[in-house]
Amino acid sequence: MRAVLQSLWVEQWVLPAMVFWPLVAAVFVRLIGRDPASGAVPGSIAGTADRVRMDGRSARGLTLAAMAIEGVLGIALWLAYDAERTGWRASVSWPWLSDLGASFSVGVDGLSLPMVVLTAVLVPLAFLGSWNNVRTQTASFGAAALLVTSGIVGIFVSLDLLLFYLSWELMLIPMYFLIGVWGTGARERASLRYVLFNLVGSLLMLVAIASLWQQGGRTSFHIDHLRGVQLSSGSQLLMFGAFFLAFAVKSALVPMHSWLPDAQASAPTFAAVIVGLKVGTYAIMRFAIPLFPAAVMDSRIRTAVSVLSVITIVYGALLAMAQRDLKRLITYSSISHLGFIMLGAFALTEQSEQGAILIMVNHGITTGALFVMAGMLQDRYGTTDMAAFGGLARALPAFGSVMTLAVLSTIGLPGTFGFVGEFLVLVGSFTPHPVLSVIATSGVVLAAVYGLRALQSVLFGAARTDSFVVADLTPREAMVLGVFAVAILWLGVAPGGLVRRVEPAARAVVEAVNSAARSTAMTNDGQGTRP
Repeated sequence: MRAVLQSLWVEQWVLPAMVFWPLVAAVFVRLIGRDPASGAVPGSIAGTADRVRMDGRSARGLTLAAMAIEGVLGIALWLAYDAERTGWRASVSWPWLSDLGASFSVGVDGLSLPMVVLTAVLVPLAFLGSWNNVRTQTASFGAAALLVTSGIVGIFVSLDLLLFYLSWELMLIPMYFLIGVWGTGARERASLRYVLFNLVGSLLMLVAIASLWQQGGRTSFHIDHLRGVQLSSGSQLLMFGAFFLAFAVKSALVPMHSWLPDAQASAPTFAAVIVGLKVGTYAIMRFAIPLFPAAVMDSRIRTAVSVLSVITIVYGALLAMAQRDLKRLITYSSISHLGFIMLGAFALTEQSEQGAILIMVNHGITTGALFVMAGMLQDRYGTTDMAAFGGLARALPAFGSVMTLAVLSTIGLPGTFGFVGEFLVLVGSFTPHPVLSVIATSGVVLAAVYGLRALQSVLFGAARTDSFVVADLTPREAMVLGVFAVAILWLGVAPGGLVRRVEPAARAVVEAVNSAARSTAMTNDGQGTRP
């Protein structure tokens, strides 16, 4: 298969296609898609609207088709990727703002590849799984969802920091509208908090990018060029702080997490799934750590971040135990698992870096599945309050089986994908942080408490709702949840294919940081810094 894809020159065009196709499709959906409320083409005059007779699925169908194409492109990228080769793969660099040294430079390695493919496959699954969740202004909703998709893919493939920043902003603004327009409850407040928290962080990052570009001679924003810029320890600390704050806010690291529970609780199902993608932790591993190795290797920084990571693990798990709403429980569980990713990323061992990447991938799959299922319950019963349920294992046996599997993966049960990443993080973090690693294991125990409690409340016990008149999974829902279930089991039992692609990137992060930190120390001690 790889030979066939290589004969089609897939690596020369697939990444630009994955970035630009959702943008083109968004315009197409917005102009041609029809709103289910009136059956009219958005923007059409009143005299022509009556001649359009549809069932309201046109905009959703067009959006799903566009997302499915993106998923096919992602699978093609995965199949064409040669894990034996090092360096950037499928890389493309086109001139863009030549006077500034900016370029449209994209590429993937073992760190970004799984995140790109996860996004490409997860987006159509989340949209199809929440098919009936949004029934009004579906053309605008589909366009916004596709814009978010383009932004997230751009984040994962950008090698130019200016392109990365524009992709970051492209992700933020459409998501603001997805939450604020199509959300529920206190959606306006949730969407405003989401954009304000993340916008402040992104502005700090922009200042750091401009400063780094200036220090690098104002010739390029490419990560390979900027990694060679010699900076003083003080400059590294300041720039790392700006990057880290931007990414930590997006990751919802405690104490910068308060926007996330409101955002995911109020968001429509599709948006709740996509907000959960770990773009912040990816950006830390891709940019913050390699660009500022001296700051990362500073014992004060590593200790502070590692302590915050463990606090996040325990604090998120304790808050998850206290939740009565299923969506909020999933959100706080997500925050807790973020702590494992951060602990692994800053332990800077090969095993911990691998584990951090695998947890990011597992989080997209497992938490995505749980949010899709929470959305299905909300569509059926109008609530996600766990106290309203009970006995659903009998009423909805197929639904209950997949939910049980997803919760067990969240707990980290051996044989599920959730176990693999957490095990590697704890093993890899033990040598540099033995005490913190032991404390972090309490997060696994607490996860079992809130996970099993959620299963007990929703699936078992006395029925507290009119659950037996509601049908089990439809064929559409069964297909979506079936893909999630297969992924959780397959990657839990046989993660070798993914690990082989991730391992070189994890090793490269550790080696690059250690090498750059030694070089920076020698420069500062003996030669000074380059202006």
